[in-house]
Amino acid sequence: MNIKRAIISVYDKTNLEDLASFLFRNGVEIISTEGTNKYLEEKGIPTVKMADYIGFPEILGGRVKSIDPKLAGGILAKSNDKKHEEEMINYNIKRIDMVVGNFPTFEEIAKKTKNEESLLEYIDIGGYSLLRGAAKNYKDVVALVDPKDYQTVIDNLEDCGDVPLQLRRKLALKVFFSTSKYDASIHKIFSELFAAEKFDHEFFEILGNLRYGSNPMQEAILMKFLEEDSFIDYLENLTFHKKPTLRILKDIKLLFHLASFTNNEFLGFAKKGIFVFGYSSPTDEEKEQFIRIIKELKGGVVYSDDPNIITELKDSKHDGLMTSYNLEKKEEILSFKPMVFKVNKKVLKRDEEYIVDGDLVVKQNFQEIALDLSPSEQLGFEVAKVHKSDTAVYVKNNLISSGNQSCLNREIALNALENTLERFEVLPKEGTIIFDSPINSQKIIDIILNWKVEKVIVPPTLPGYEKYLKDLEEKGITLLVTQRRYHRY
Repeated sequence: MNIKRAIISVYDKTNLEDLASFLFRNGVEIISTEGTNKYLEEKGIPTVKMADYIGFPEILGGRVKSIDPKLAGGILAKSNDKKHEEEMINYNIKRIDMVVGNFPTFEEIAKKTKNEESLLEYIDIGGYSLLRGAAKNYKDVVALVDPKDYQTVIDNLEDCGDVPLQLRRKLALKVFFSTSKYDASIHKIFSELFAAEKFDHEFFEILGNLRYGSNPMQEAILMKFLEEDSFIDYLENLTFHKKPTLRILKDIKLLFHLASFTNNEFLGFAKKGIFVFGYSSPTDEEKEQFIRIIKELKGGVVYSDDPNIITELKDSKHDGLMTSYNLEKKEEILSFKPMVFKVNKKVLKRDEEYIVDGDLVVKQNFQEIALDLSPSEQLGFEVAKVHKSDTAVYVKNNLISSGNQSCLNREIALNALENTLERFEVLPKEGTIIFDSPINSQKIIDIILNWKVEKVIVPPTLPGYEKYLKDLEEKGITLLVTQRRYHRY
């Protein structure tokens, strides 16, 4: 085996025993710092303490323990460089073939203390340098920063006695990425706590290419926030020979949220990032009506947990079909005209969200509002929250439908809602109307009264518009005004 000597100094000891015992059984000399040495000795794996190896004790309260030419030289020496070989002999430096290290994220540390002196003591210097040195010299040194990679390295060493160059390069890149994240987190924490200027750092994981972005002429790359839950993590493209577009993903994201939010059976249709209509706990008759209307439409994405509905729409002209049902005969799905996506429902909680539009980037807190509503009304309220203003959502029994007009006013949104309901041959009579913006005109009041709406859910009114809410109350309409506004401009 080509690995003869390894340095191990880790904070996260996940899977460490497996790796260290494998190295020890294969005659690898293990050099470790005090904490790691104690852990491995307790597991019956002998190591050489780093202080003994370099012949110099840990000093300055542990600030200096692995900064030494004997370690750095053994890591950075190139095997194909004669001058390096001569200097190693002259200065009695032994080659080091593997460096295993990791450190806690600085966000973890900042949760424990906000004291500047304490935070400074947690900044890793030596182990960080050894890892970067190993990554720089990856052709000669295996650099390991992620415990998930230990078994892969073990498998390769068992198979051929070495770690292939391609894997060494991949591991080195992971080190550089991890150390860059580490530096970014230190910078962010200290700038927030002790500096006048403020900075934020976000890392993204590239998932692949989209068919296109905002329009068919634009190339687009799909990314997600690193180590953050995303609906994409719970989505499987069963028609994997096709790639989604940005528009399709917007519809999928919306329907995924609504389907995960409710425990009832859900039917839904979204187009261009807007929920158009759907059902909560649909009857057989409502399912048939849904299919009839859907077949008249083009584009957009359909959600259903009924496999018969998904199969019924296999030749439709929609962009995608979504289901959480485990469809059988997956080979048949490949012939479907729309893309087919299998979802694992998951309510994703978040404290903040980003709005990105060109070079405009806004980070804002995420609003949560809980109301005592029926299941269908709850779903309708979620629709009103996730849409941009101006939106009007109509709920009657199991049916949920929305009208959206994000430019002018709610009056146009109500007209759009009425046009949608016409497809269902449903007159907007009785039921519940949910607005995502305050009522601000007599025309809206007239429409509500003409429709004989039973309940209105609306955010707090604006100064000068109190008369409209008073008018509704006087007409006997149940009025639910939320504690704060929840709509998105």
